[in-house]
Amino acid sequence: MRTETKWAVIASFVVFIWMVIQKLIGLQTADNLSTLDIVNSIASLVIWVFIYYMFTREKREVDLGGYMTWKQGFWAAAIMTLILIPISTLLVYIFAKAINPGFPPILMEHVTNGSIESDPINFFLRGHVLPAILGGLLFSALFPFFMKKSAA
Repeated sequence: MRTETKWAVIASFVVFIWMVIQKLIGLQTADNLSTLDIVNSIASLVIWVFIYYMFTREKREVDLGGYMTWKQGFWAAAIMTLILIPISTLLVYIFAKAINPGFPPILMEHVTNGSIESDPINFFLRGHVLPAILGGLLFSALFPFFMKKSAA
């Protein structure tokens, strides 16, 4: 479980750093939300592919002696996802409260077409958690399929 924890922490900090970069380059403004959607979709896919590839490769080569079944890879990646969710959610919360508290209301107003009916921070966190769970489980199922290697 050491590898799962290591990569969950790495992934969480990469998410945090990516959000800071978005803020620094001005993507987290009302005027740039459509650009943010496109850039974030592409960058997130690249980031997650890289992280899950590196994780499953390390898991196979270091922890499992060079061989990994789909089942071993799936459960390892699913555990990594479960560890990642609370860590990354905490960092997203810190970002939303301390680094760019103006962004969650802007995002919420944009997504809900101008109506702010609940707490923007909770809305922002839910917008992180659900895709992280679903995406993590999708990658947990896909990457071991391509990374599995059985003994000859």
